[in-house]
Amino acid sequence: MFRDTTISAASKKREFIIFLSCFIGAYILNVIGIIQHQSPAKELFTQLHVVLLVSLVVYGVVIFLRILYHLVSHLWMRK
Repeated sequence: MFRDTTISAASKKREFIIFLSCFIGAYILNVIGIIQHQSPAKELFTQLHVVLLVSLVVYGVVIFLRILYHLVSHLWMRK
């Protein structure tokens, strides 16, 4: 019923780069928020769990959009 699959190193690297981009984007948003609200710089580290959570949410949205693109392009090519 189920077959074994392997994940290539290129796929792992691509996903890592995409997640790292999401994390960097969330961190930049955190820096912008700290500057705008004139908060102490220690919030760069104390709010790291929130940055990680935001980056996971953004990564989930990116995955959803990639799946949607794949499905639409597959249906488009089918016709």
